[in-house]
Amino acid sequence: MEKRLVLKLNNHNVYYVKTDVLSYYITIPKNNDKTSISIELKSKMDNYNLDTNDELWVMENVKSTFSYVDEYNITLVLPVLDDKSVSILEKVDSADYEIIDKLLGHVINNAYANLKEEKKEIDSKIILISNERYKSFIVWFVSRYKERVMCKNLLEVIQMYNVNATAYKKFETPAISFVVGSYASEVNAPKSIPEDDELQVKKYVPQVSSGFTSYWFLVIVTIVVALAIAILAFAL
Repeated sequence: MEKRLVLKLNNHNVYYVKTDVLSYYITIPKNNDKTSISIELKSKMDNYNLDTNDELWVMENVKSTFSYVDEYNITLVLPVLDDKSVSILEKVDSADYEIIDKLLGHVINNAYANLKEEKKEIDSKIILISNERYKSFIVWFVSRYKERVMCKNLLEVIQMYNVNATAYKKFETPAISFVVGSYASEVNAPKSIPEDDELQVKKYVPQVSSGFTSYWFLVIVTIVVALAIAILAFAL
C-alpha cells in the first residue's frame, strides 16, 4: 500500500491511498478523536485519478472537494474506480453490483485501518453520499447493509454539524454579499504528459490550502469595490 499526503487543510490532512485493488482519497481529522466515514462516488471519478491525469488539474478538484468540508468533522472518502467499474455503477444489474460491493468493502476496511493507525474512534455506521447517477446501486447497497450503511446527501451530512450550512460558500463585506463557489464545481482534468516529453510538468507537492486562487481574486476585487463605495459615500 502507498499512502501519500497530498493536501494540508486547517482541520484535516488529505491522503491519496493506492492499494493493489484500487486507489482512494481520505481525510484524516487533526482535532477530533472520534469521527465517521462518509463515502462519495463522484460522477466524474477520472478527474481525481492522479495516475492518469495531470496532477495540477486533479489537485484543483481535490482542493475544491475537501476544502468545502474541512470545517466539519467529516472523514470523506473518495474511491477512484476504473471505467469498467463505473459502467457497472451506471447499470441496473444487481449481479454485477457484487463486484462494486467487494471494492467498497476493501475501501471501507482500508480506510478504517488508516483511521485506527491515527488512534481515531470510528462510528460503526457508514454514510454513503447520494448521487442520482448511481441511484440504483446506492439503493441496492444501502438495502443490503441497512444496519451498517445509511444514505444522505452531502449537505445533510454537513448540517449535522451546522444547521445553517448551504450548498454554496459566501463572501461577505459590510456592503456586499455574494456566492463565490459551490461544492459541485469541478474541472475536467487533462491526461498527464509522459515523463520523456520535452514539456515536463512540475510534480505537485503537498499544499497548505488557504483557499482557491479564484476565490482570493474575487475577495480582493470585492474589498476594493467596498472601499470605493465607502469612500464615495463618505465624500457625499
